[in-house]
Amino acid sequence: MAAIFISILVVCIVLLLFSRPRRRDGLVPEGGSRLKNALAILMVKSGAKSRPEWQSVSLADGRVPIPEGLEEANYNDSFVFQGADAQGNVLLTRLGFRGGGKEAEVWMWGVFGGERFANDDRFVKLTSDANSEEIAAAGLRFELVTEGEWRLTYNGTLNGKPADVNLNWKADAAMYCSADHMDPRGTALAMAEMPWSREYFQRIRSEKQVRIEQGGILTGTFKVDGHSFDVNMRGVRDHSWGKRDWTFLNRYLWTVLALDEEMEIAGIRVKYLAVSPVDYGDSFKRLASGWIAGDRDVLPVSFATDLMEIGGDGSIPEKFAIKFRVPGSKLLTLEVERRQPEMPWMVQGDGFEINEAWCVISLNGVKGVGLSEFGYAADRGYSRPFEEAGEN
Repeated sequence: MAAIFISILVVCIVLLLFSRPRRRDGLVPEGGSRLKNALAILMVKSGAKSRPEWQSVSLADGRVPIPEGLEEANYNDSFVFQGADAQGNVLLTRLGFRGGGKEAEVWMWGVFGGERFANDDRFVKLTSDANSEEIAAAGLRFELVTEGEWRLTYNGTLNGKPADVNLNWKADAAMYCSADHMDPRGTALAMAEMPWSREYFQRIRSEKQVRIEQGGILTGTFKVDGHSFDVNMRGVRDHSWGKRDWTFLNRYLWTVLALDEEMEIAGIRVKYLAVSPVDYGDSFKRLASGWIAGDRDVLPVSFATDLMEIGGDGSIPEKFAIKFRVPGSKLLTLEVERRQPEMPWMVQGDGFEINEAWCVISLNGVKGVGLSEFGYAADRGYSRPFEEAGEN
């Protein structure tokens, strides 16, 4: 009798360990079996403890040279500043250094009074004598004034017309750093959903990247062909460095929001947030990324709506909702309404397209302004639902 009881107990334990729990809120990632989830969490936490120096938040304000062991071809050192206001004006500017600092992706885009302006020279080769510490290329320059404050200038053409842009960005919230704040549980469950093999773990180990994001206030002037526009916006700055091979990505949607008024979430008086469901191809099919931030505190987004529920083509939907959670929060809902046509950018040999648009956004009924960015691989960006791709 005892032997039968022990056998039944062993079977029950095995079934429990290899069963796959489901989330009741419908968010992703859900993970794999209980055993696989536990192993993934251990691996993610172990990796976080042995982080190399180049992944430190202390490098957030300057160019980061290629760390030892990373390939020059896919090394990315990218700086972004963006903002929006309630009148439908929006601005985004980016300098992305690639190829070991030999190339630069240069973006300057704004919408003022309903008219869209964008720079003409968006990909440049840098000369051998270019200063590897300067954040500058093709007339666009980002300069650190003091901690938390930047000067942004552009002198070139927009829509083929002469332009002169002078801006100041000042931090208005705590800084998010993926290496410090990303939720290990969410990352581990996304890993546990994937088929594991030696090749898979080699791929994961090769994709080392750090991202910082921080809410702030953008002010200054935007002059084009004799017309001058005043800039007074709230938005986010972003610096990412490490390996970025756009061909590894299938799709992502990045939505950033500056709230009109603070709201309390999980003990934080939140002012800014970003939510980004990502289909990272063979690395993470359903990864939830993002953060919420107040003056001093940051919490990561752990789970979010499956990207396949938001749109299956290359356009930002005119209206969509993203549900998400941060540790200790109730279910949160972003309601997003795109009010303008998209601004497209092409990267990595036109193999990946990124679209931006100004949006009216609310978080659980609290309004704000921001933008959505939808990126997708030109050859496979309309991915199959996860269930069709195979569960693990």
